[in-house]
Amino acid sequence: MCLLFVLLIIYFTQQCQTLLRIYGGRDAVRGEFPYVVRIEEHTTLFFNGKIERTIWRRCTGAALTPSWILSAAHCVDEVDFNNKNKQLAARYNSYFPKYQGETRTIFEAKIYPTYTSYYANLERITEHTLRNDLCLLRSEGIVVDHYGKLSIVDYRSLIGHEAYTLGFGGTNASEYSKPLQVLKGMLYDCSKEDIGSIDTLCLMPQCGIQTTICGGDSGGPVVHSSGIVGVNSRSAGNCNEYSTSLNVTTGTNAAVLATVSGKFDWISNIVVNKTSN
Repeated sequence: MCLLFVLLIIYFTQQCQTLLRIYGGRDAVRGEFPYVVRIEEHTTLFFNGKIERTIWRRCTGAALTPSWILSAAHCVDEVDFNNKNKQLAARYNSYFPKYQGETRTIFEAKIYPTYTSYYANLERITEHTLRNDLCLLRSEGIVVDHYGKLSIVDYRSLIGHEAYTLGFGGTNASEYSKPLQVLKGMLYDCSKEDIGSIDTLCLMPQCGIQTTICGGDSGGPVVHSSGIVGVNSRSAGNCNEYSTSLNVTTGTNAAVLATVSGKFDWISNIVVNKTSN
């Protein structure tokens, strides 16, 4: 009986590690979340008489309509639209490595009016704090099986509920070898442990293992059964496609998300083109 108990513990530990192996996520099934897009930076350079083009994975977003993508405000800057050699694009209908998908140019960004980014000191530790980290990106002609739906539920009533965070960010794999990553966890109130957590929730990974969202996962939707409840804003961990381990304490949240609750008027006014603000 004791041997059986030990074997069961080992089995379930392995299952947790497998399911949570974003960094520690699983591959999405093709077509599982068709509205999730990869935000890329396309650069054209002229070097020694030759044209060199590079593509850099920047962030993740959720297509709400063929023209508007929900993402994180810190993913974009004014200079992104003032450089003739650089262009932002949304890649959709991809499933790496076999299906590269299609791309559409991103023409402009609408930043949430009270978005703030600053550095705060807490017990001699400097922390980058983001508040209301939301934006809408305008593109044209993004055609997917279905578009992202926002949850109308007050985020405070979702504490303790299961949710998924999604992203095209770094994993322990090369740039184009992994499809969309999915991480399941529980939404919880992190206001007492996180600086600047006004209108935010955190996602606690299952099984109590080390995992986190990575560079490029920012802006990715956090999805509850009622719809998209927020976007990835920041994390305690730090990783990329070359990471083989994480320097985070077991039980640390995998993501801090900017919630969409209370911001529906701003989003809908832009999406239906009632206002440009």
